[in-house]
Amino acid sequence: MKISMNKIYVYILGLIFIAAACVDDYKDANPTHPLDAPFLRISGAGANQKVESVPVNPYQNTYLAYATYGSTVEFTVTVVDAPGKVNGVTVVPSVPDYGTVTLDNASVSNLMGQDKGEFKFTFTPNPALPDMSDRAMNLVVTVDDNQTNQLGEPEPVSTILTMPTNLVACISEDIEEGTYEITAASGNFDGGATYTLDTLKKDGEVDHITLDITADRPGLYSVDEITGGVWPIYYSTRANPVVGVDLCGSDIKGHEGATVVGGFREFDVSGLRNSDGTITITWSYKRIDATPTPANPAKGTYTLHKLD
Repeated sequence: MKISMNKIYVYILGLIFIAAACVDDYKDANPTHPLDAPFLRISGAGANQKVESVPVNPYQNTYLAYATYGSTVEFTVTVVDAPGKVNGVTVVPSVPDYGTVTLDNASVSNLMGQDKGEFKFTFTPNPALPDMSDRAMNLVVTVDDNQTNQLGEPEPVSTILTMPTNLVACISEDIEEGTYEITAASGNFDGGATYTLDTLKKDGEVDHITLDITADRPGLYSVDEITGGVWPIYYSTRANPVVGVDLCGSDIKGHEGATVVGGFREFDVSGLRNSDGTITITWSYKRIDATPTPANPAKGTYTLHKLD
């Protein structure tokens, strides 16, 4: 039996259409899997900032950042791998009142369309904030890629990295935690009578006077008895004044909100971390309740040496 060429062509076209339909059906039932989302890392360096990171996997870390008031801090976001190519980035603060974010447009532009690279952004704390108390917020970094679906329509995959960020007064870390011995002291008690280190040792019937310092976070320390022996020896009925202090470079000062003891005494603290590793503290106090502050209230200056 003869088959005309026209019928053969019809049969072939029909097979092609069937095959094409099968391919389309297969694609519809088995869409292409999206590529991995971008992998990001964040870093920052400078005397006015600190970024602590903990590895989660070979690509991602968790972060905790500190930024000091009064200056702009810069962060670098590294795109370790973006198989779908970078198509957009944003960075926003979770509490806009705390400060503003500015992208480095040149570095962002250079990253567009790349599968790896980096961009920079700056964060500027709001200078109108009323004080330098610790404030917690997040810097939220989003990187979008350039993927499309099986129909060729945009279907980007995004990575959102949230970095907890603390606004703080200081971040210096040059004070060692531990026990310190007082090697020199002078001052006066309530009313004006003066004392020296020998006076404290004699009246306290001790050979050594010590106190402990602990680090609460970068730049913030707790001193477990800020008067250098005066309170426990002469005012034992009063609670020992545990006070928080900031270390800014080599300068020490009372931490905002951490210098009130018992709800009615506020301590004024200043000092230095000296070049030889010793610490000098100067303190005084005043009453902040209805009771008047004593005439010539207790105050003093002492030097601390770290014990091994």
